[in-house]
Amino acid sequence: MERPIAVIEICSKCIKLVVGFVIDGQVQVIYSTSKNLGLIFDHGTLVDENAFLNGLRCLNFIEDTQAKLKITIAEVIVVIPPLGLTILESTQTTNLVNDANKVETLDIRNLFNLVLKMPVGEGNVIADAIPRYFELDGGRSYSDIPLGLNSSSISAAIRVHSIPSKYYYMIRNAVSNANFIVKRVVVAPQGGLELLSTYHETPSSYYLVDIGSNLTTVSMVGGKQLFDSRFFFWGGDSITEKIIAKFNINEADAEKYKIMYGYDNREYSFDPIVCTSYDGDNNVSEHHLSALKEIIKDELDDLALQINSSIKSLLESYGNKAAKLEKLPIVLVGGGALLGGLVDYLKVKLENEDITLGTNRVLGARSLSNVNALGAIICQHKYPAINDDSQRKNVALSREIK
Repeated sequence: MERPIAVIEICSKCIKLVVGFVIDGQVQVIYSTSKNLGLIFDHGTLVDENAFLNGLRCLNFIEDTQAKLKITIAEVIVVIPPLGLTILESTQTTNLVNDANKVETLDIRNLFNLVLKMPVGEGNVIADAIPRYFELDGGRSYSDIPLGLNSSSISAAIRVHSIPSKYYYMIRNAVSNANFIVKRVVVAPQGGLELLSTYHETPSSYYLVDIGSNLTTVSMVGGKQLFDSRFFFWGGDSITEKIIAKFNINEADAEKYKIMYGYDNREYSFDPIVCTSYDGDNNVSEHHLSALKEIIKDELDDLALQINSSIKSLLESYGNKAAKLEKLPIVLVGGGALLGGLVDYLKVKLENEDITLGTNRVLGARSLSNVNALGAIICQHKYPAINDDSQRKNVALSREIK
């Protein structure tokens, strides 16, 4: 069994930990957990650094008495939202270093060192690099790393993920200050598409829409490759906050009614009461299902509008091809995608070929909110990290004896 990989995903209000490995192309989970910390990031800014650090430090050592499992984590893959993401493609070539003319790990490292030297624009830094294909002598092309094959040189087309350096180092330094070694930084949609690509029902090209608590990202995937991404500050909390304001109830109840009813488009012969509340004069107000439906509809109208706007932004440089590409299928992931009635609502509002929920069959972490972290495990398994240090240990794991 290969060494376990630990992934921490940074979200607006929580941090997620998934520990696992890959067997036959499928993720196997050893442990997963999520810690809600309140608002961590607001419009890309770290709100409460101390709360963030304390939450991270809770993940240095995991002891699950029920599973009789102890995990000490030193190194992590960090998954972050693609704020300010720019994707460039670089083609690099290097001669093989060994006399036998066989591809070795050092040759792949040399390719990546060349990528690190490429300019990515002022104020940006290379966060990650994903190979599209490798090419050896004679025009032989491979999607996987061709270790051990004969050639005098090796070339690779590599997609370079660049993000604002201020954002990158804000997160990386915080994770490092929590006593983790950051082995790799993966942008969330790259992780998401890696997991979704393992399922035959996922189309090759589509828009990956990830709906979180405060942030939604719309990413363009073509031929199972990430091309570009847009984001806007809307999430499941947008609905919850409107319910709180309109119904004058607390957050827990607002969240409960949102999940319980979702967007129910059925016609009823009566208008049931969802809940009651009291105003400042202690007067009782009754809140009906029709009012809840109207609140959710208004917010979903905003969501549909912003998804459509993001897709148009992604296609600005595609000219005559844009009209066809605009109708690519949409695959929804993230906790906010689970709102009842959302898929049917978006099918009416958007003109895409198909709109579906993403697939996640990984035992132990089957929520659609985990797809990015699970996919990051696949990413680390398939591709070398651009700042990898193979000398360091990753995860120490032990089980207690019954």
